[in-house]
Amino acid sequence: MAIQRVEVFRLSQPIAAAAGPSGATYRERNSILVRLRDSDGLDGWGETYARAGVAAAIEEVGGLLVGRDAADARPLLDALRIATPDGLALSALAIALDDLRARRLGVPVSTLYGGRRRESVRGYASSGGYVEGVDPERTWPDEVAAAVADGFTACKIRIGRFTPTRELPILAKVRDQVGPDVELMVDANGAYAVPRARQVARGLADLGFRWLEEPLIRHRGGLAYPGYEHLGGLGIAIAAYEGLETRGAFDSYLTHTPVDIVQPDVAICGGIGELLFVADLAALRGRQCVPHAWGGAVLLAATLQAISLLPEPSELDGPDSPVLEVDRFENPMRTRLAHEPFTLTAGRMTIPDGPGLGITVDEDFVRHASAG
Repeated sequence: MAIQRVEVFRLSQPIAAAAGPSGATYRERNSILVRLRDSDGLDGWGETYARAGVAAAIEEVGGLLVGRDAADARPLLDALRIATPDGLALSALAIALDDLRARRLGVPVSTLYGGRRRESVRGYASSGGYVEGVDPERTWPDEVAAAVADGFTACKIRIGRFTPTRELPILAKVRDQVGPDVELMVDANGAYAVPRARQVARGLADLGFRWLEEPLIRHRGGLAYPGYEHLGGLGIAIAAYEGLETRGAFDSYLTHTPVDIVQPDVAICGGIGELLFVADLAALRGRQCVPHAWGGAVLLAATLQAISLLPEPSELDGPDSPVLEVDRFENPMRTRLAHEPFTLTAGRMTIPDGPGLGITVDEDFVRHASAG
């Protein structure tokens, strides 16, 4: 039952309407998949983001897994961490190892980590950002209205491309449109310096928004999240850290920076086991953990397995329970990669309970979407 083959797939698909967050416009969606196949013909799938060099890193270190048993996941991951510092490559391989060893046992990945705490999770609609050629005065109210009509009770809007004097009135209109019972959040994707971030935070607090996500510059000069120590006490929760790749980085930032909501991404931070470790670090410091997820079906399934395991942040199962980011931006890797659809009922998504990640990858689609 040794791993016989490690395969990497670079997936790319065009999208109908160009869109993106504050500082980018996307005309296609990209993803990197990895497949581990063992001697019994079972497959384990992993996914991460298509950052430059990630696929090459997976190909370079993946050979360390060939001939080894996926059940030996800890020593295998130790060897991979020594071989490469690339957190995205490690994440894809870690997810695939979990998928393979759980499939071999015939259990969900959550069982590998002691059993799930919940069978479904509330989803929040995560917008695609700015649509090329269309003003946010039109798109933001329409997107939130469509999400609420689809059963979402929480929505996140990507902001920051225009000045607060233009965008805050649009957000006020959205709040008036949906009323107080729909949770609203924003993601600025690093759009602001500290003074403007503080201005926006205060405006959002007045509108009753739940959190302001990643408002400051990120990933420059070796210091991933500078300035967040200046954003406390503004009346709104600050969310961040989706880009951190190691538990050491999370520990350092949690120790020194007053971020309220920690957002590890299972495809960046090292896989499901590492996300759970980060969630425990956050809980020890009284911080909430709300995983980031903005990729394809494998990444979404892995995030659902992780969320099923997260502890409650309070003594009640209620409004502060873990929530799932549901990407509403067009993404064929999310909607076509798996045979099983991800659907919401009354604003909640059921966590797959089949073997492994609980989904079946459509290999015809993988071949169709493969970019080489």
